[in-house]
Amino acid sequence: MAGRRRCRGRPDDQQDGGIAMALVTSPSSSVRVAYGPPRSITPPRPLWWADQRQAVGYLLLAIAVWLFVTIWVLDYPQTALVQDAHLNEIMVGIVVFLNGLARLLRDPSRVSDGIVALAGAWLIAAPFVVGYTTSAEAGDAAVTDVVTGGVLILLALYSAFALRICERLLARGSRTKQ
Repeated sequence: MAGRRRCRGRPDDQQDGGIAMALVTSPSSSVRVAYGPPRSITPPRPLWWADQRQAVGYLLLAIAVWLFVTIWVLDYPQTALVQDAHLNEIMVGIVVFLNGLARLLRDPSRVSDGIVALAGAWLIAAPFVVGYTTSAEAGDAAVTDVVTGGVLILLALYSAFALRICERLLARGSRTKQ
């Protein structure tokens, strides 16, 4: 924010003939009002970042729904071990769903990427920790958990990498404007 002039608008500020402009960049951001002739408007983040945030959010919601419905789609047998595996999938699905929903409503952070990565790591480790890799009846659940966990880790790494690139672009942009 260094180098950027922020004006606090009051009705008497327009006496110098300035034009009031407002730029709303996202539902969670505040409205910035500047008086004066229109200048080039630069969004606070590159436009691809908003698309990336939305895409990762929707993918996380889809993965969460997948975790909720795997028991019916893959037709798991109704045994106690498989039910434990699906309970694990539901718990991780809730975390992933809430994280995906939060990404659509606000800017993601490294913390949210870390939560997604931890959820993916748990899904990969759960078949071995809980012990449903040795059972033939829970084999589909184990494979589903490992593959879905890997996808979650890849999404978290991609999002963290994109966030880092965006921060570098913002830092470079703010240095050139000073």
